[in-house]
Amino acid sequence: MIRIATESDAESIIEIRKGIILSENTTKFFLSSPNNIPVDVNKEQEKINTSQSKGNLNIVFEVDDQVIGFLVFYRFEQERLRHAGTLGMGIKEEYCNQGIGTKLIQDLLKWATKQNGLEKICLGVVSVNERAMKLYKRMGFAEEGRQRNQIKYEDGTYADDLLMAYYLGDKISTRNGRN
Repeated sequence: MIRIATESDAESIIEIRKGIILSENTTKFFLSSPNNIPVDVNKEQEKINTSQSKGNLNIVFEVDDQVIGFLVFYRFEQERLRHAGTLGMGIKEEYCNQGIGTKLIQDLLKWATKQNGLEKICLGVVSVNERAMKLYKRMGFAEEGRQRNQIKYEDGTYADDLLMAYYLGDKISTRNGRN
């Protein structure tokens, strides 16, 4: 079940992030390193509390009353960027490949079409996260750019930051080859 996140979900969201960052299989999927895991519950609660008033979306996916995934969308605050925002999400590893990411994004897209002036959903995905890249492409996101070797891991290896976007309806002009 998908629902709007509440203050009481802050710890669960942080635990999901920690699980992804600390897992040997998924540690390279987030920008945060195992040495710098976000753990500030108060800060997470504040983000959840102010989310809707800022034009943001913060949702969770529950199974048996347990939060097992989340999606956050933050609308850019600068006037010239206000037509766009960025998303991030995480799902507990044992629940991956079950369609939860698809459902979270579908919920975001449904919500986004009702938002006044929102035209573009942006994201960055680490190039080693092939599962996420396939999901985003399947959902209609297109690659817009790539920052090569943008991420440097503790073991000295690198990954690219792949920039992707989803355009809502036909709100974006087709000038300059964009659609």
